Amino acid sequence: MQETGIRSLVKILSKNSEMQLPQKTLYKVLAAIAALGIMIPCTVIVGFISYVMTEALLEAGSPGGGMLFEMQILSAFSMIFGILIIFSVLFFSSDREHFVTLPIPAHHLMMGKFIYAYIAESIMEFLILAAVFIGYMLAIGKNVGIAAALHPISIIGSVLGVILIPLIPMIYCAIFSLILMAALKGVRSTKAFYRTSTIFLLIFAAIFMVSLKGIGEVNMENYVESLGSGNNLMLRTLNIIFFPVPWLADAISSGSIVKLLMYILGNVLLIAILYFTGKALYQEGLYTAASLGSSKKAEVRTKDIVAQSQFKASFLKEVRVILRTKAFSGNCAYINLLWPVGTFLLFHFTRDKGFLKEFIEMYQTGKDRAGMLMSIVVIAIAFIATALNSLASTAFTREGNHLDLIKFIPVPYETQLFAKAAVAFVFTYPSLLLTNLIICLYLKTWFLTGVLYAILMLLAHIISVALGMMLDSNSPYVEWDDEYSALRGNLNTFFNMAIMMVLAALTLGVGFLVYDIIKLPIVIYYVVIFMILAIAAWKLVDIAPKKITENMEKL
Repeated sequence: MQETGIRSLVKILSKNSEMQLPQKTLYKVLAAIAALGIMIPCTVIVGFISYVMTEALLEAGSPGGGMLFEMQILSAFSMIFGILIIFSVLFFSSDREHFVTLPIPAHHLMMGKFIYAYIAESIMEFLILAAVFIGYMLAIGKNVGIAAALHPISIIGSVLGVILIPLIPMIYCAIFSLILMAALKGVRSTKAFYRTSTIFLLIFAAIFMVSLKGIGEVNMENYVESLGSGNNLMLRTLNIIFFPVPWLADAISSGSIVKLLMYILGNVLLIAILYFTGKALYQEGLYTAASLGSSKKAEVRTKDIVAQSQFKASFLKEVRVILRTKAFSGNCAYINLLWPVGTFLLFHFTRDKGFLKEFIEMYQTGKDRAGMLMSIVVIAIAFIATALNSLASTAFTREGNHLDLIKFIPVPYETQLFAKAAVAFVFTYPSLLLTNLIICLYLKTWFLTGVLYAILMLLAHIISVALGMMLDSNSPYVEWDDEYSALRGNLNTFFNMAIMMVLAALTLGVGFLVYDIIKLPIVIYYVVIFMILAIAAWKLVDIAPKKITENMEKL
């Protein structure tokens, strides 16, 4: 009876907490593009990495080391990025007031919400884990033999791993949420909790940097060797935190049924700990969450309202919503800093090694091919970065159940949509410019070439913003329970990313067509790419506001 109740809750939450695919041909095509352009390529790449690492570690006598490392890395990232999602789902979803009044035991509600969040957050990870195990099996089958790759325990362990690897980090997130929420009873603030994900990320980064110490030259070969020798600090640390995972790796690599049973029992033990922790603390945590929400609302009401121009007021409203909402600030605003920071780290640590060293030398000697490739890179960054932050593709979704207000407030539709577009520009394009500047400084690019890259980035950014806002205005996802659901469950974000990846691939194709096949001069290539992007951006700037306004009238 208890299991039936929890299972029913999971079904209800799953049905009501995800955006349904609109029954339109366009969205079916976009879904196919998303599957072919994002999900399948990602799984193939991960599978290939698993295959290569397994082959390398076979020589070091640790065939399961690469698989173990990938499983542990996925576990670590699941915990880092899942902590705030679990916290929000358990304590601050909009359905909290409805469920607490029903005759449902609080810990059953907690388990239902936990299982729903675990499944919803792990769908892509299931595919990636399947690719990890397939790559491992292919490498074992090629180098050891088919019988070893298809050992029954190995196959059973792989299937269980696909399903259960994301479970342990999510259990840790839920237990941590329950304990910290109980501690917040006297604090009356959630800021301490929201900062924990950042702390976890910094700890993870610190362990990774320390794990590079002592391996010699920083490259993939030396890092893989440290995994095979068992001297990798990061892997040793993760093996302690996610202690059942090494048992699974041993079960798959050696065919040990004892290790497989230990892995299953480890998961059962952690689920039991979560269940009884929830039974003891969840009800109290819900009361604390209610009081925190009330105090926050009271604080907001005390602020004065200042008269401003319509555009400025609309723009600042969007900025405040994004920056004051943890889910939006982290996933929509601050995520843009990853591009300049990542670019700096890439060039700073690897500019004198391997492929990047060769590419920089090729670029600085004036090779046209290097210039062509660099222009494609900056365009692809602009396309993907703009789609990844989802500022445009959640422009109307962020309004939630208050979406109707855009029709009744005394502000023209055009003013509101341009304010939403301006927010996407302000949070995204400066980071793109900084990324471009870092690239140009390390490549010692001519000033005019750097300006050209900046213009190409701007055009790609405009295209991505216009398409994202058109998608979201046509079918916004407003029935979300919390802000993380608004981002995670919004198919428009997924579709916009798929379109941008296709456009990035087409840009690459045009580059090779013009430069490698037709053999036109590099100047002609730049003109062709610029004209294509400029015409596309100009058309969208002309069409998108009209289409978005029409969609706003129909909301």
